[in-house]
Amino acid sequence: MKKTVYSATIDQLKEKIINGEWPPGSRIPTLQQISKELEVGVSTVREALRTLESQGNISIEHGRGMYVRNDPLLLEDPTANLKELGDISLVKLLEARILIEPTLAALSAEHATLNQVKELRKLAERMILQMEEGGPFLDTDLAFHRLIAESARQPVLSRMMESIYPLLSEGRKHTNTLPHMRTKASNYHVLIAIAIEERHSDQARQLMHQHINDMLEALRK
Repeated sequence: MKKTVYSATIDQLKEKIINGEWPPGSRIPTLQQISKELEVGVSTVREALRTLESQGNISIEHGRGMYVRNDPLLLEDPTANLKELGDISLVKLLEARILIEPTLAALSAEHATLNQVKELRKLAERMILQMEEGGPFLDTDLAFHRLIAESARQPVLSRMMESIYPLLSEGRKHTNTLPHMRTKASNYHVLIAIAIEERHSDQARQLMHQHINDMLEALRK
């Protein structure tokens, strides 16, 4: 399975911690410095670092900088146990998502910061623009769902979602080929982002449920 730029960036950043280039307690270079070194976009670096923060590997202190935690938690492969299960069908993956992500969306509506709310809207709108231009949008799609998990401030559920993101990335390549699914997904993203922005947790929960259920129903036909 080919890695997305996003997941490859996460792996590269983790490797810097594992090999001691970024030792525990050290300050991490700026977004711009990392972006230049890895030759990826600043937005990709930002989302990758947010994921490392949600995993407990780094600490982002607004106004002070970014630091490696003294006790990074998830440097090992979070999907190791999942790999032992063998092939997992898309239906089973979506059934698992529908148990978790609507709750994360509802919690995001309650706990997301103003910056996170703004970023969700940007990601939703960026996906629509990328689709209109015929460009790649998978990384934007996944970043949207990751940010919802992060902003929910429920670390257990967030880490559960983190463990299946590699599977989700592969599954997206298939669900996005279903009739009208890409357009429906991008529209759902905008509606979910608005519900979170307006702090309507029940609506955010329902929209996320409908979003995933649409894909489930299409696959079951």
